[in-house]
Amino acid sequence: MIYTGRYNYLRLYGYPVFTVFLYLILILLNSDESNLEGWKFYLVTDFIIEGLFCLIFTIVLFETGLWLSKILKFASIRKKNGALRFVFQLLLHVLFVSILAVLFFNIDLPQKYGYDDLLLRRVLIIGFIFSILITTGLTAEQLLLKWNESKLEAIENKKQALQSELNALKLQLDPHFLFNNLSTLTSLIEENQATAVQYVTNLSAVYRYVLSNRNKNLIILKTELDFIKEYLFLYQIRYGSSIVINIEDNIHNINKFIAPLTLQLLIENAIKHNSFSMNMPLLIRISYEDDWIIVQNNKSPKFTKEPGEGIGLAHIYHRYKLLGTLLPVVHDLETSFEVRVPLLNN
Repeated sequence: MIYTGRYNYLRLYGYPVFTVFLYLILILLNSDESNLEGWKFYLVTDFIIEGLFCLIFTIVLFETGLWLSKILKFASIRKKNGALRFVFQLLLHVLFVSILAVLFFNIDLPQKYGYDDLLLRRVLIIGFIFSILITTGLTAEQLLLKWNESKLEAIENKKQALQSELNALKLQLDPHFLFNNLSTLTSLIEENQATAVQYVTNLSAVYRYVLSNRNKNLIILKTELDFIKEYLFLYQIRYGSSIVINIEDNIHNINKFIAPLTLQLLIENAIKHNSFSMNMPLLIRISYEDDWIIVQNNKSPKFTKEPGEGIGLAHIYHRYKLLGTLLPVVHDLETSFEVRVPLLNN
């Protein structure tokens, strides 16, 4: 009979041990006076033959249980009722082992072996007991395997769901971003063609960054900062000195990782929800503290709230939550707004 390799150790070590155990039980059950007299005529070969009988009985017990368990594993009865399958498998196991035991005891063996009806009944009882144990063990194993498979499947489904959600959250640009930039570009083409060319170059670089990194969960901070400089160029052309950006240099953290477009969302959030002018510019500062990058801006809230307020921050928070890392920290003060984002090693 062919089964999976996980039972090879049972066959290699368990069968010999169980054979000796079974032989000792039969000796204890068959140790009356008549049998003791019969042992006087035993030769070494007789003990070996009886040992082989016990080994065969052991193999029949276990291999039959394994065979029935495999056959019934995919049967519909298992899907309907696990308890009914257990009873059905046990009855088949007992029936099969009992038939083989009865056939064996009908063989004309030497009288000195003492294989009489009394011993047959004892063997049938032993077979019944061990059939219960084997069937219970195999059923418990299958239930455990099924539980582990269900658990792994649930984890995989959750992982796929989270990955899908993460893909939906990351690498997003405000829909108005493109329209506003196209409007600015139209004006530039008429006023300053050289700047318009550079504007188009940076605009294409921004969208190239989005497309090339859409399948990534993390990106090197240096790459994100290079993108931010191209992104900010577009805003500074539109707003001029109304927006002042200060990006601190830090060679120690430049090769660490960050979720793509995190800085873009924070800058977009600051621009979208604050009023600013050349006299009262929006000051945005990007700095570092240990393994954190800090995006800070002065506050001058608009009287009319923009649609979707808070979505950008929620996306960043949720993104890091899905990544299973430290979460961003928000400090909403009276005159300033600050977000601390963890920098990751990989």
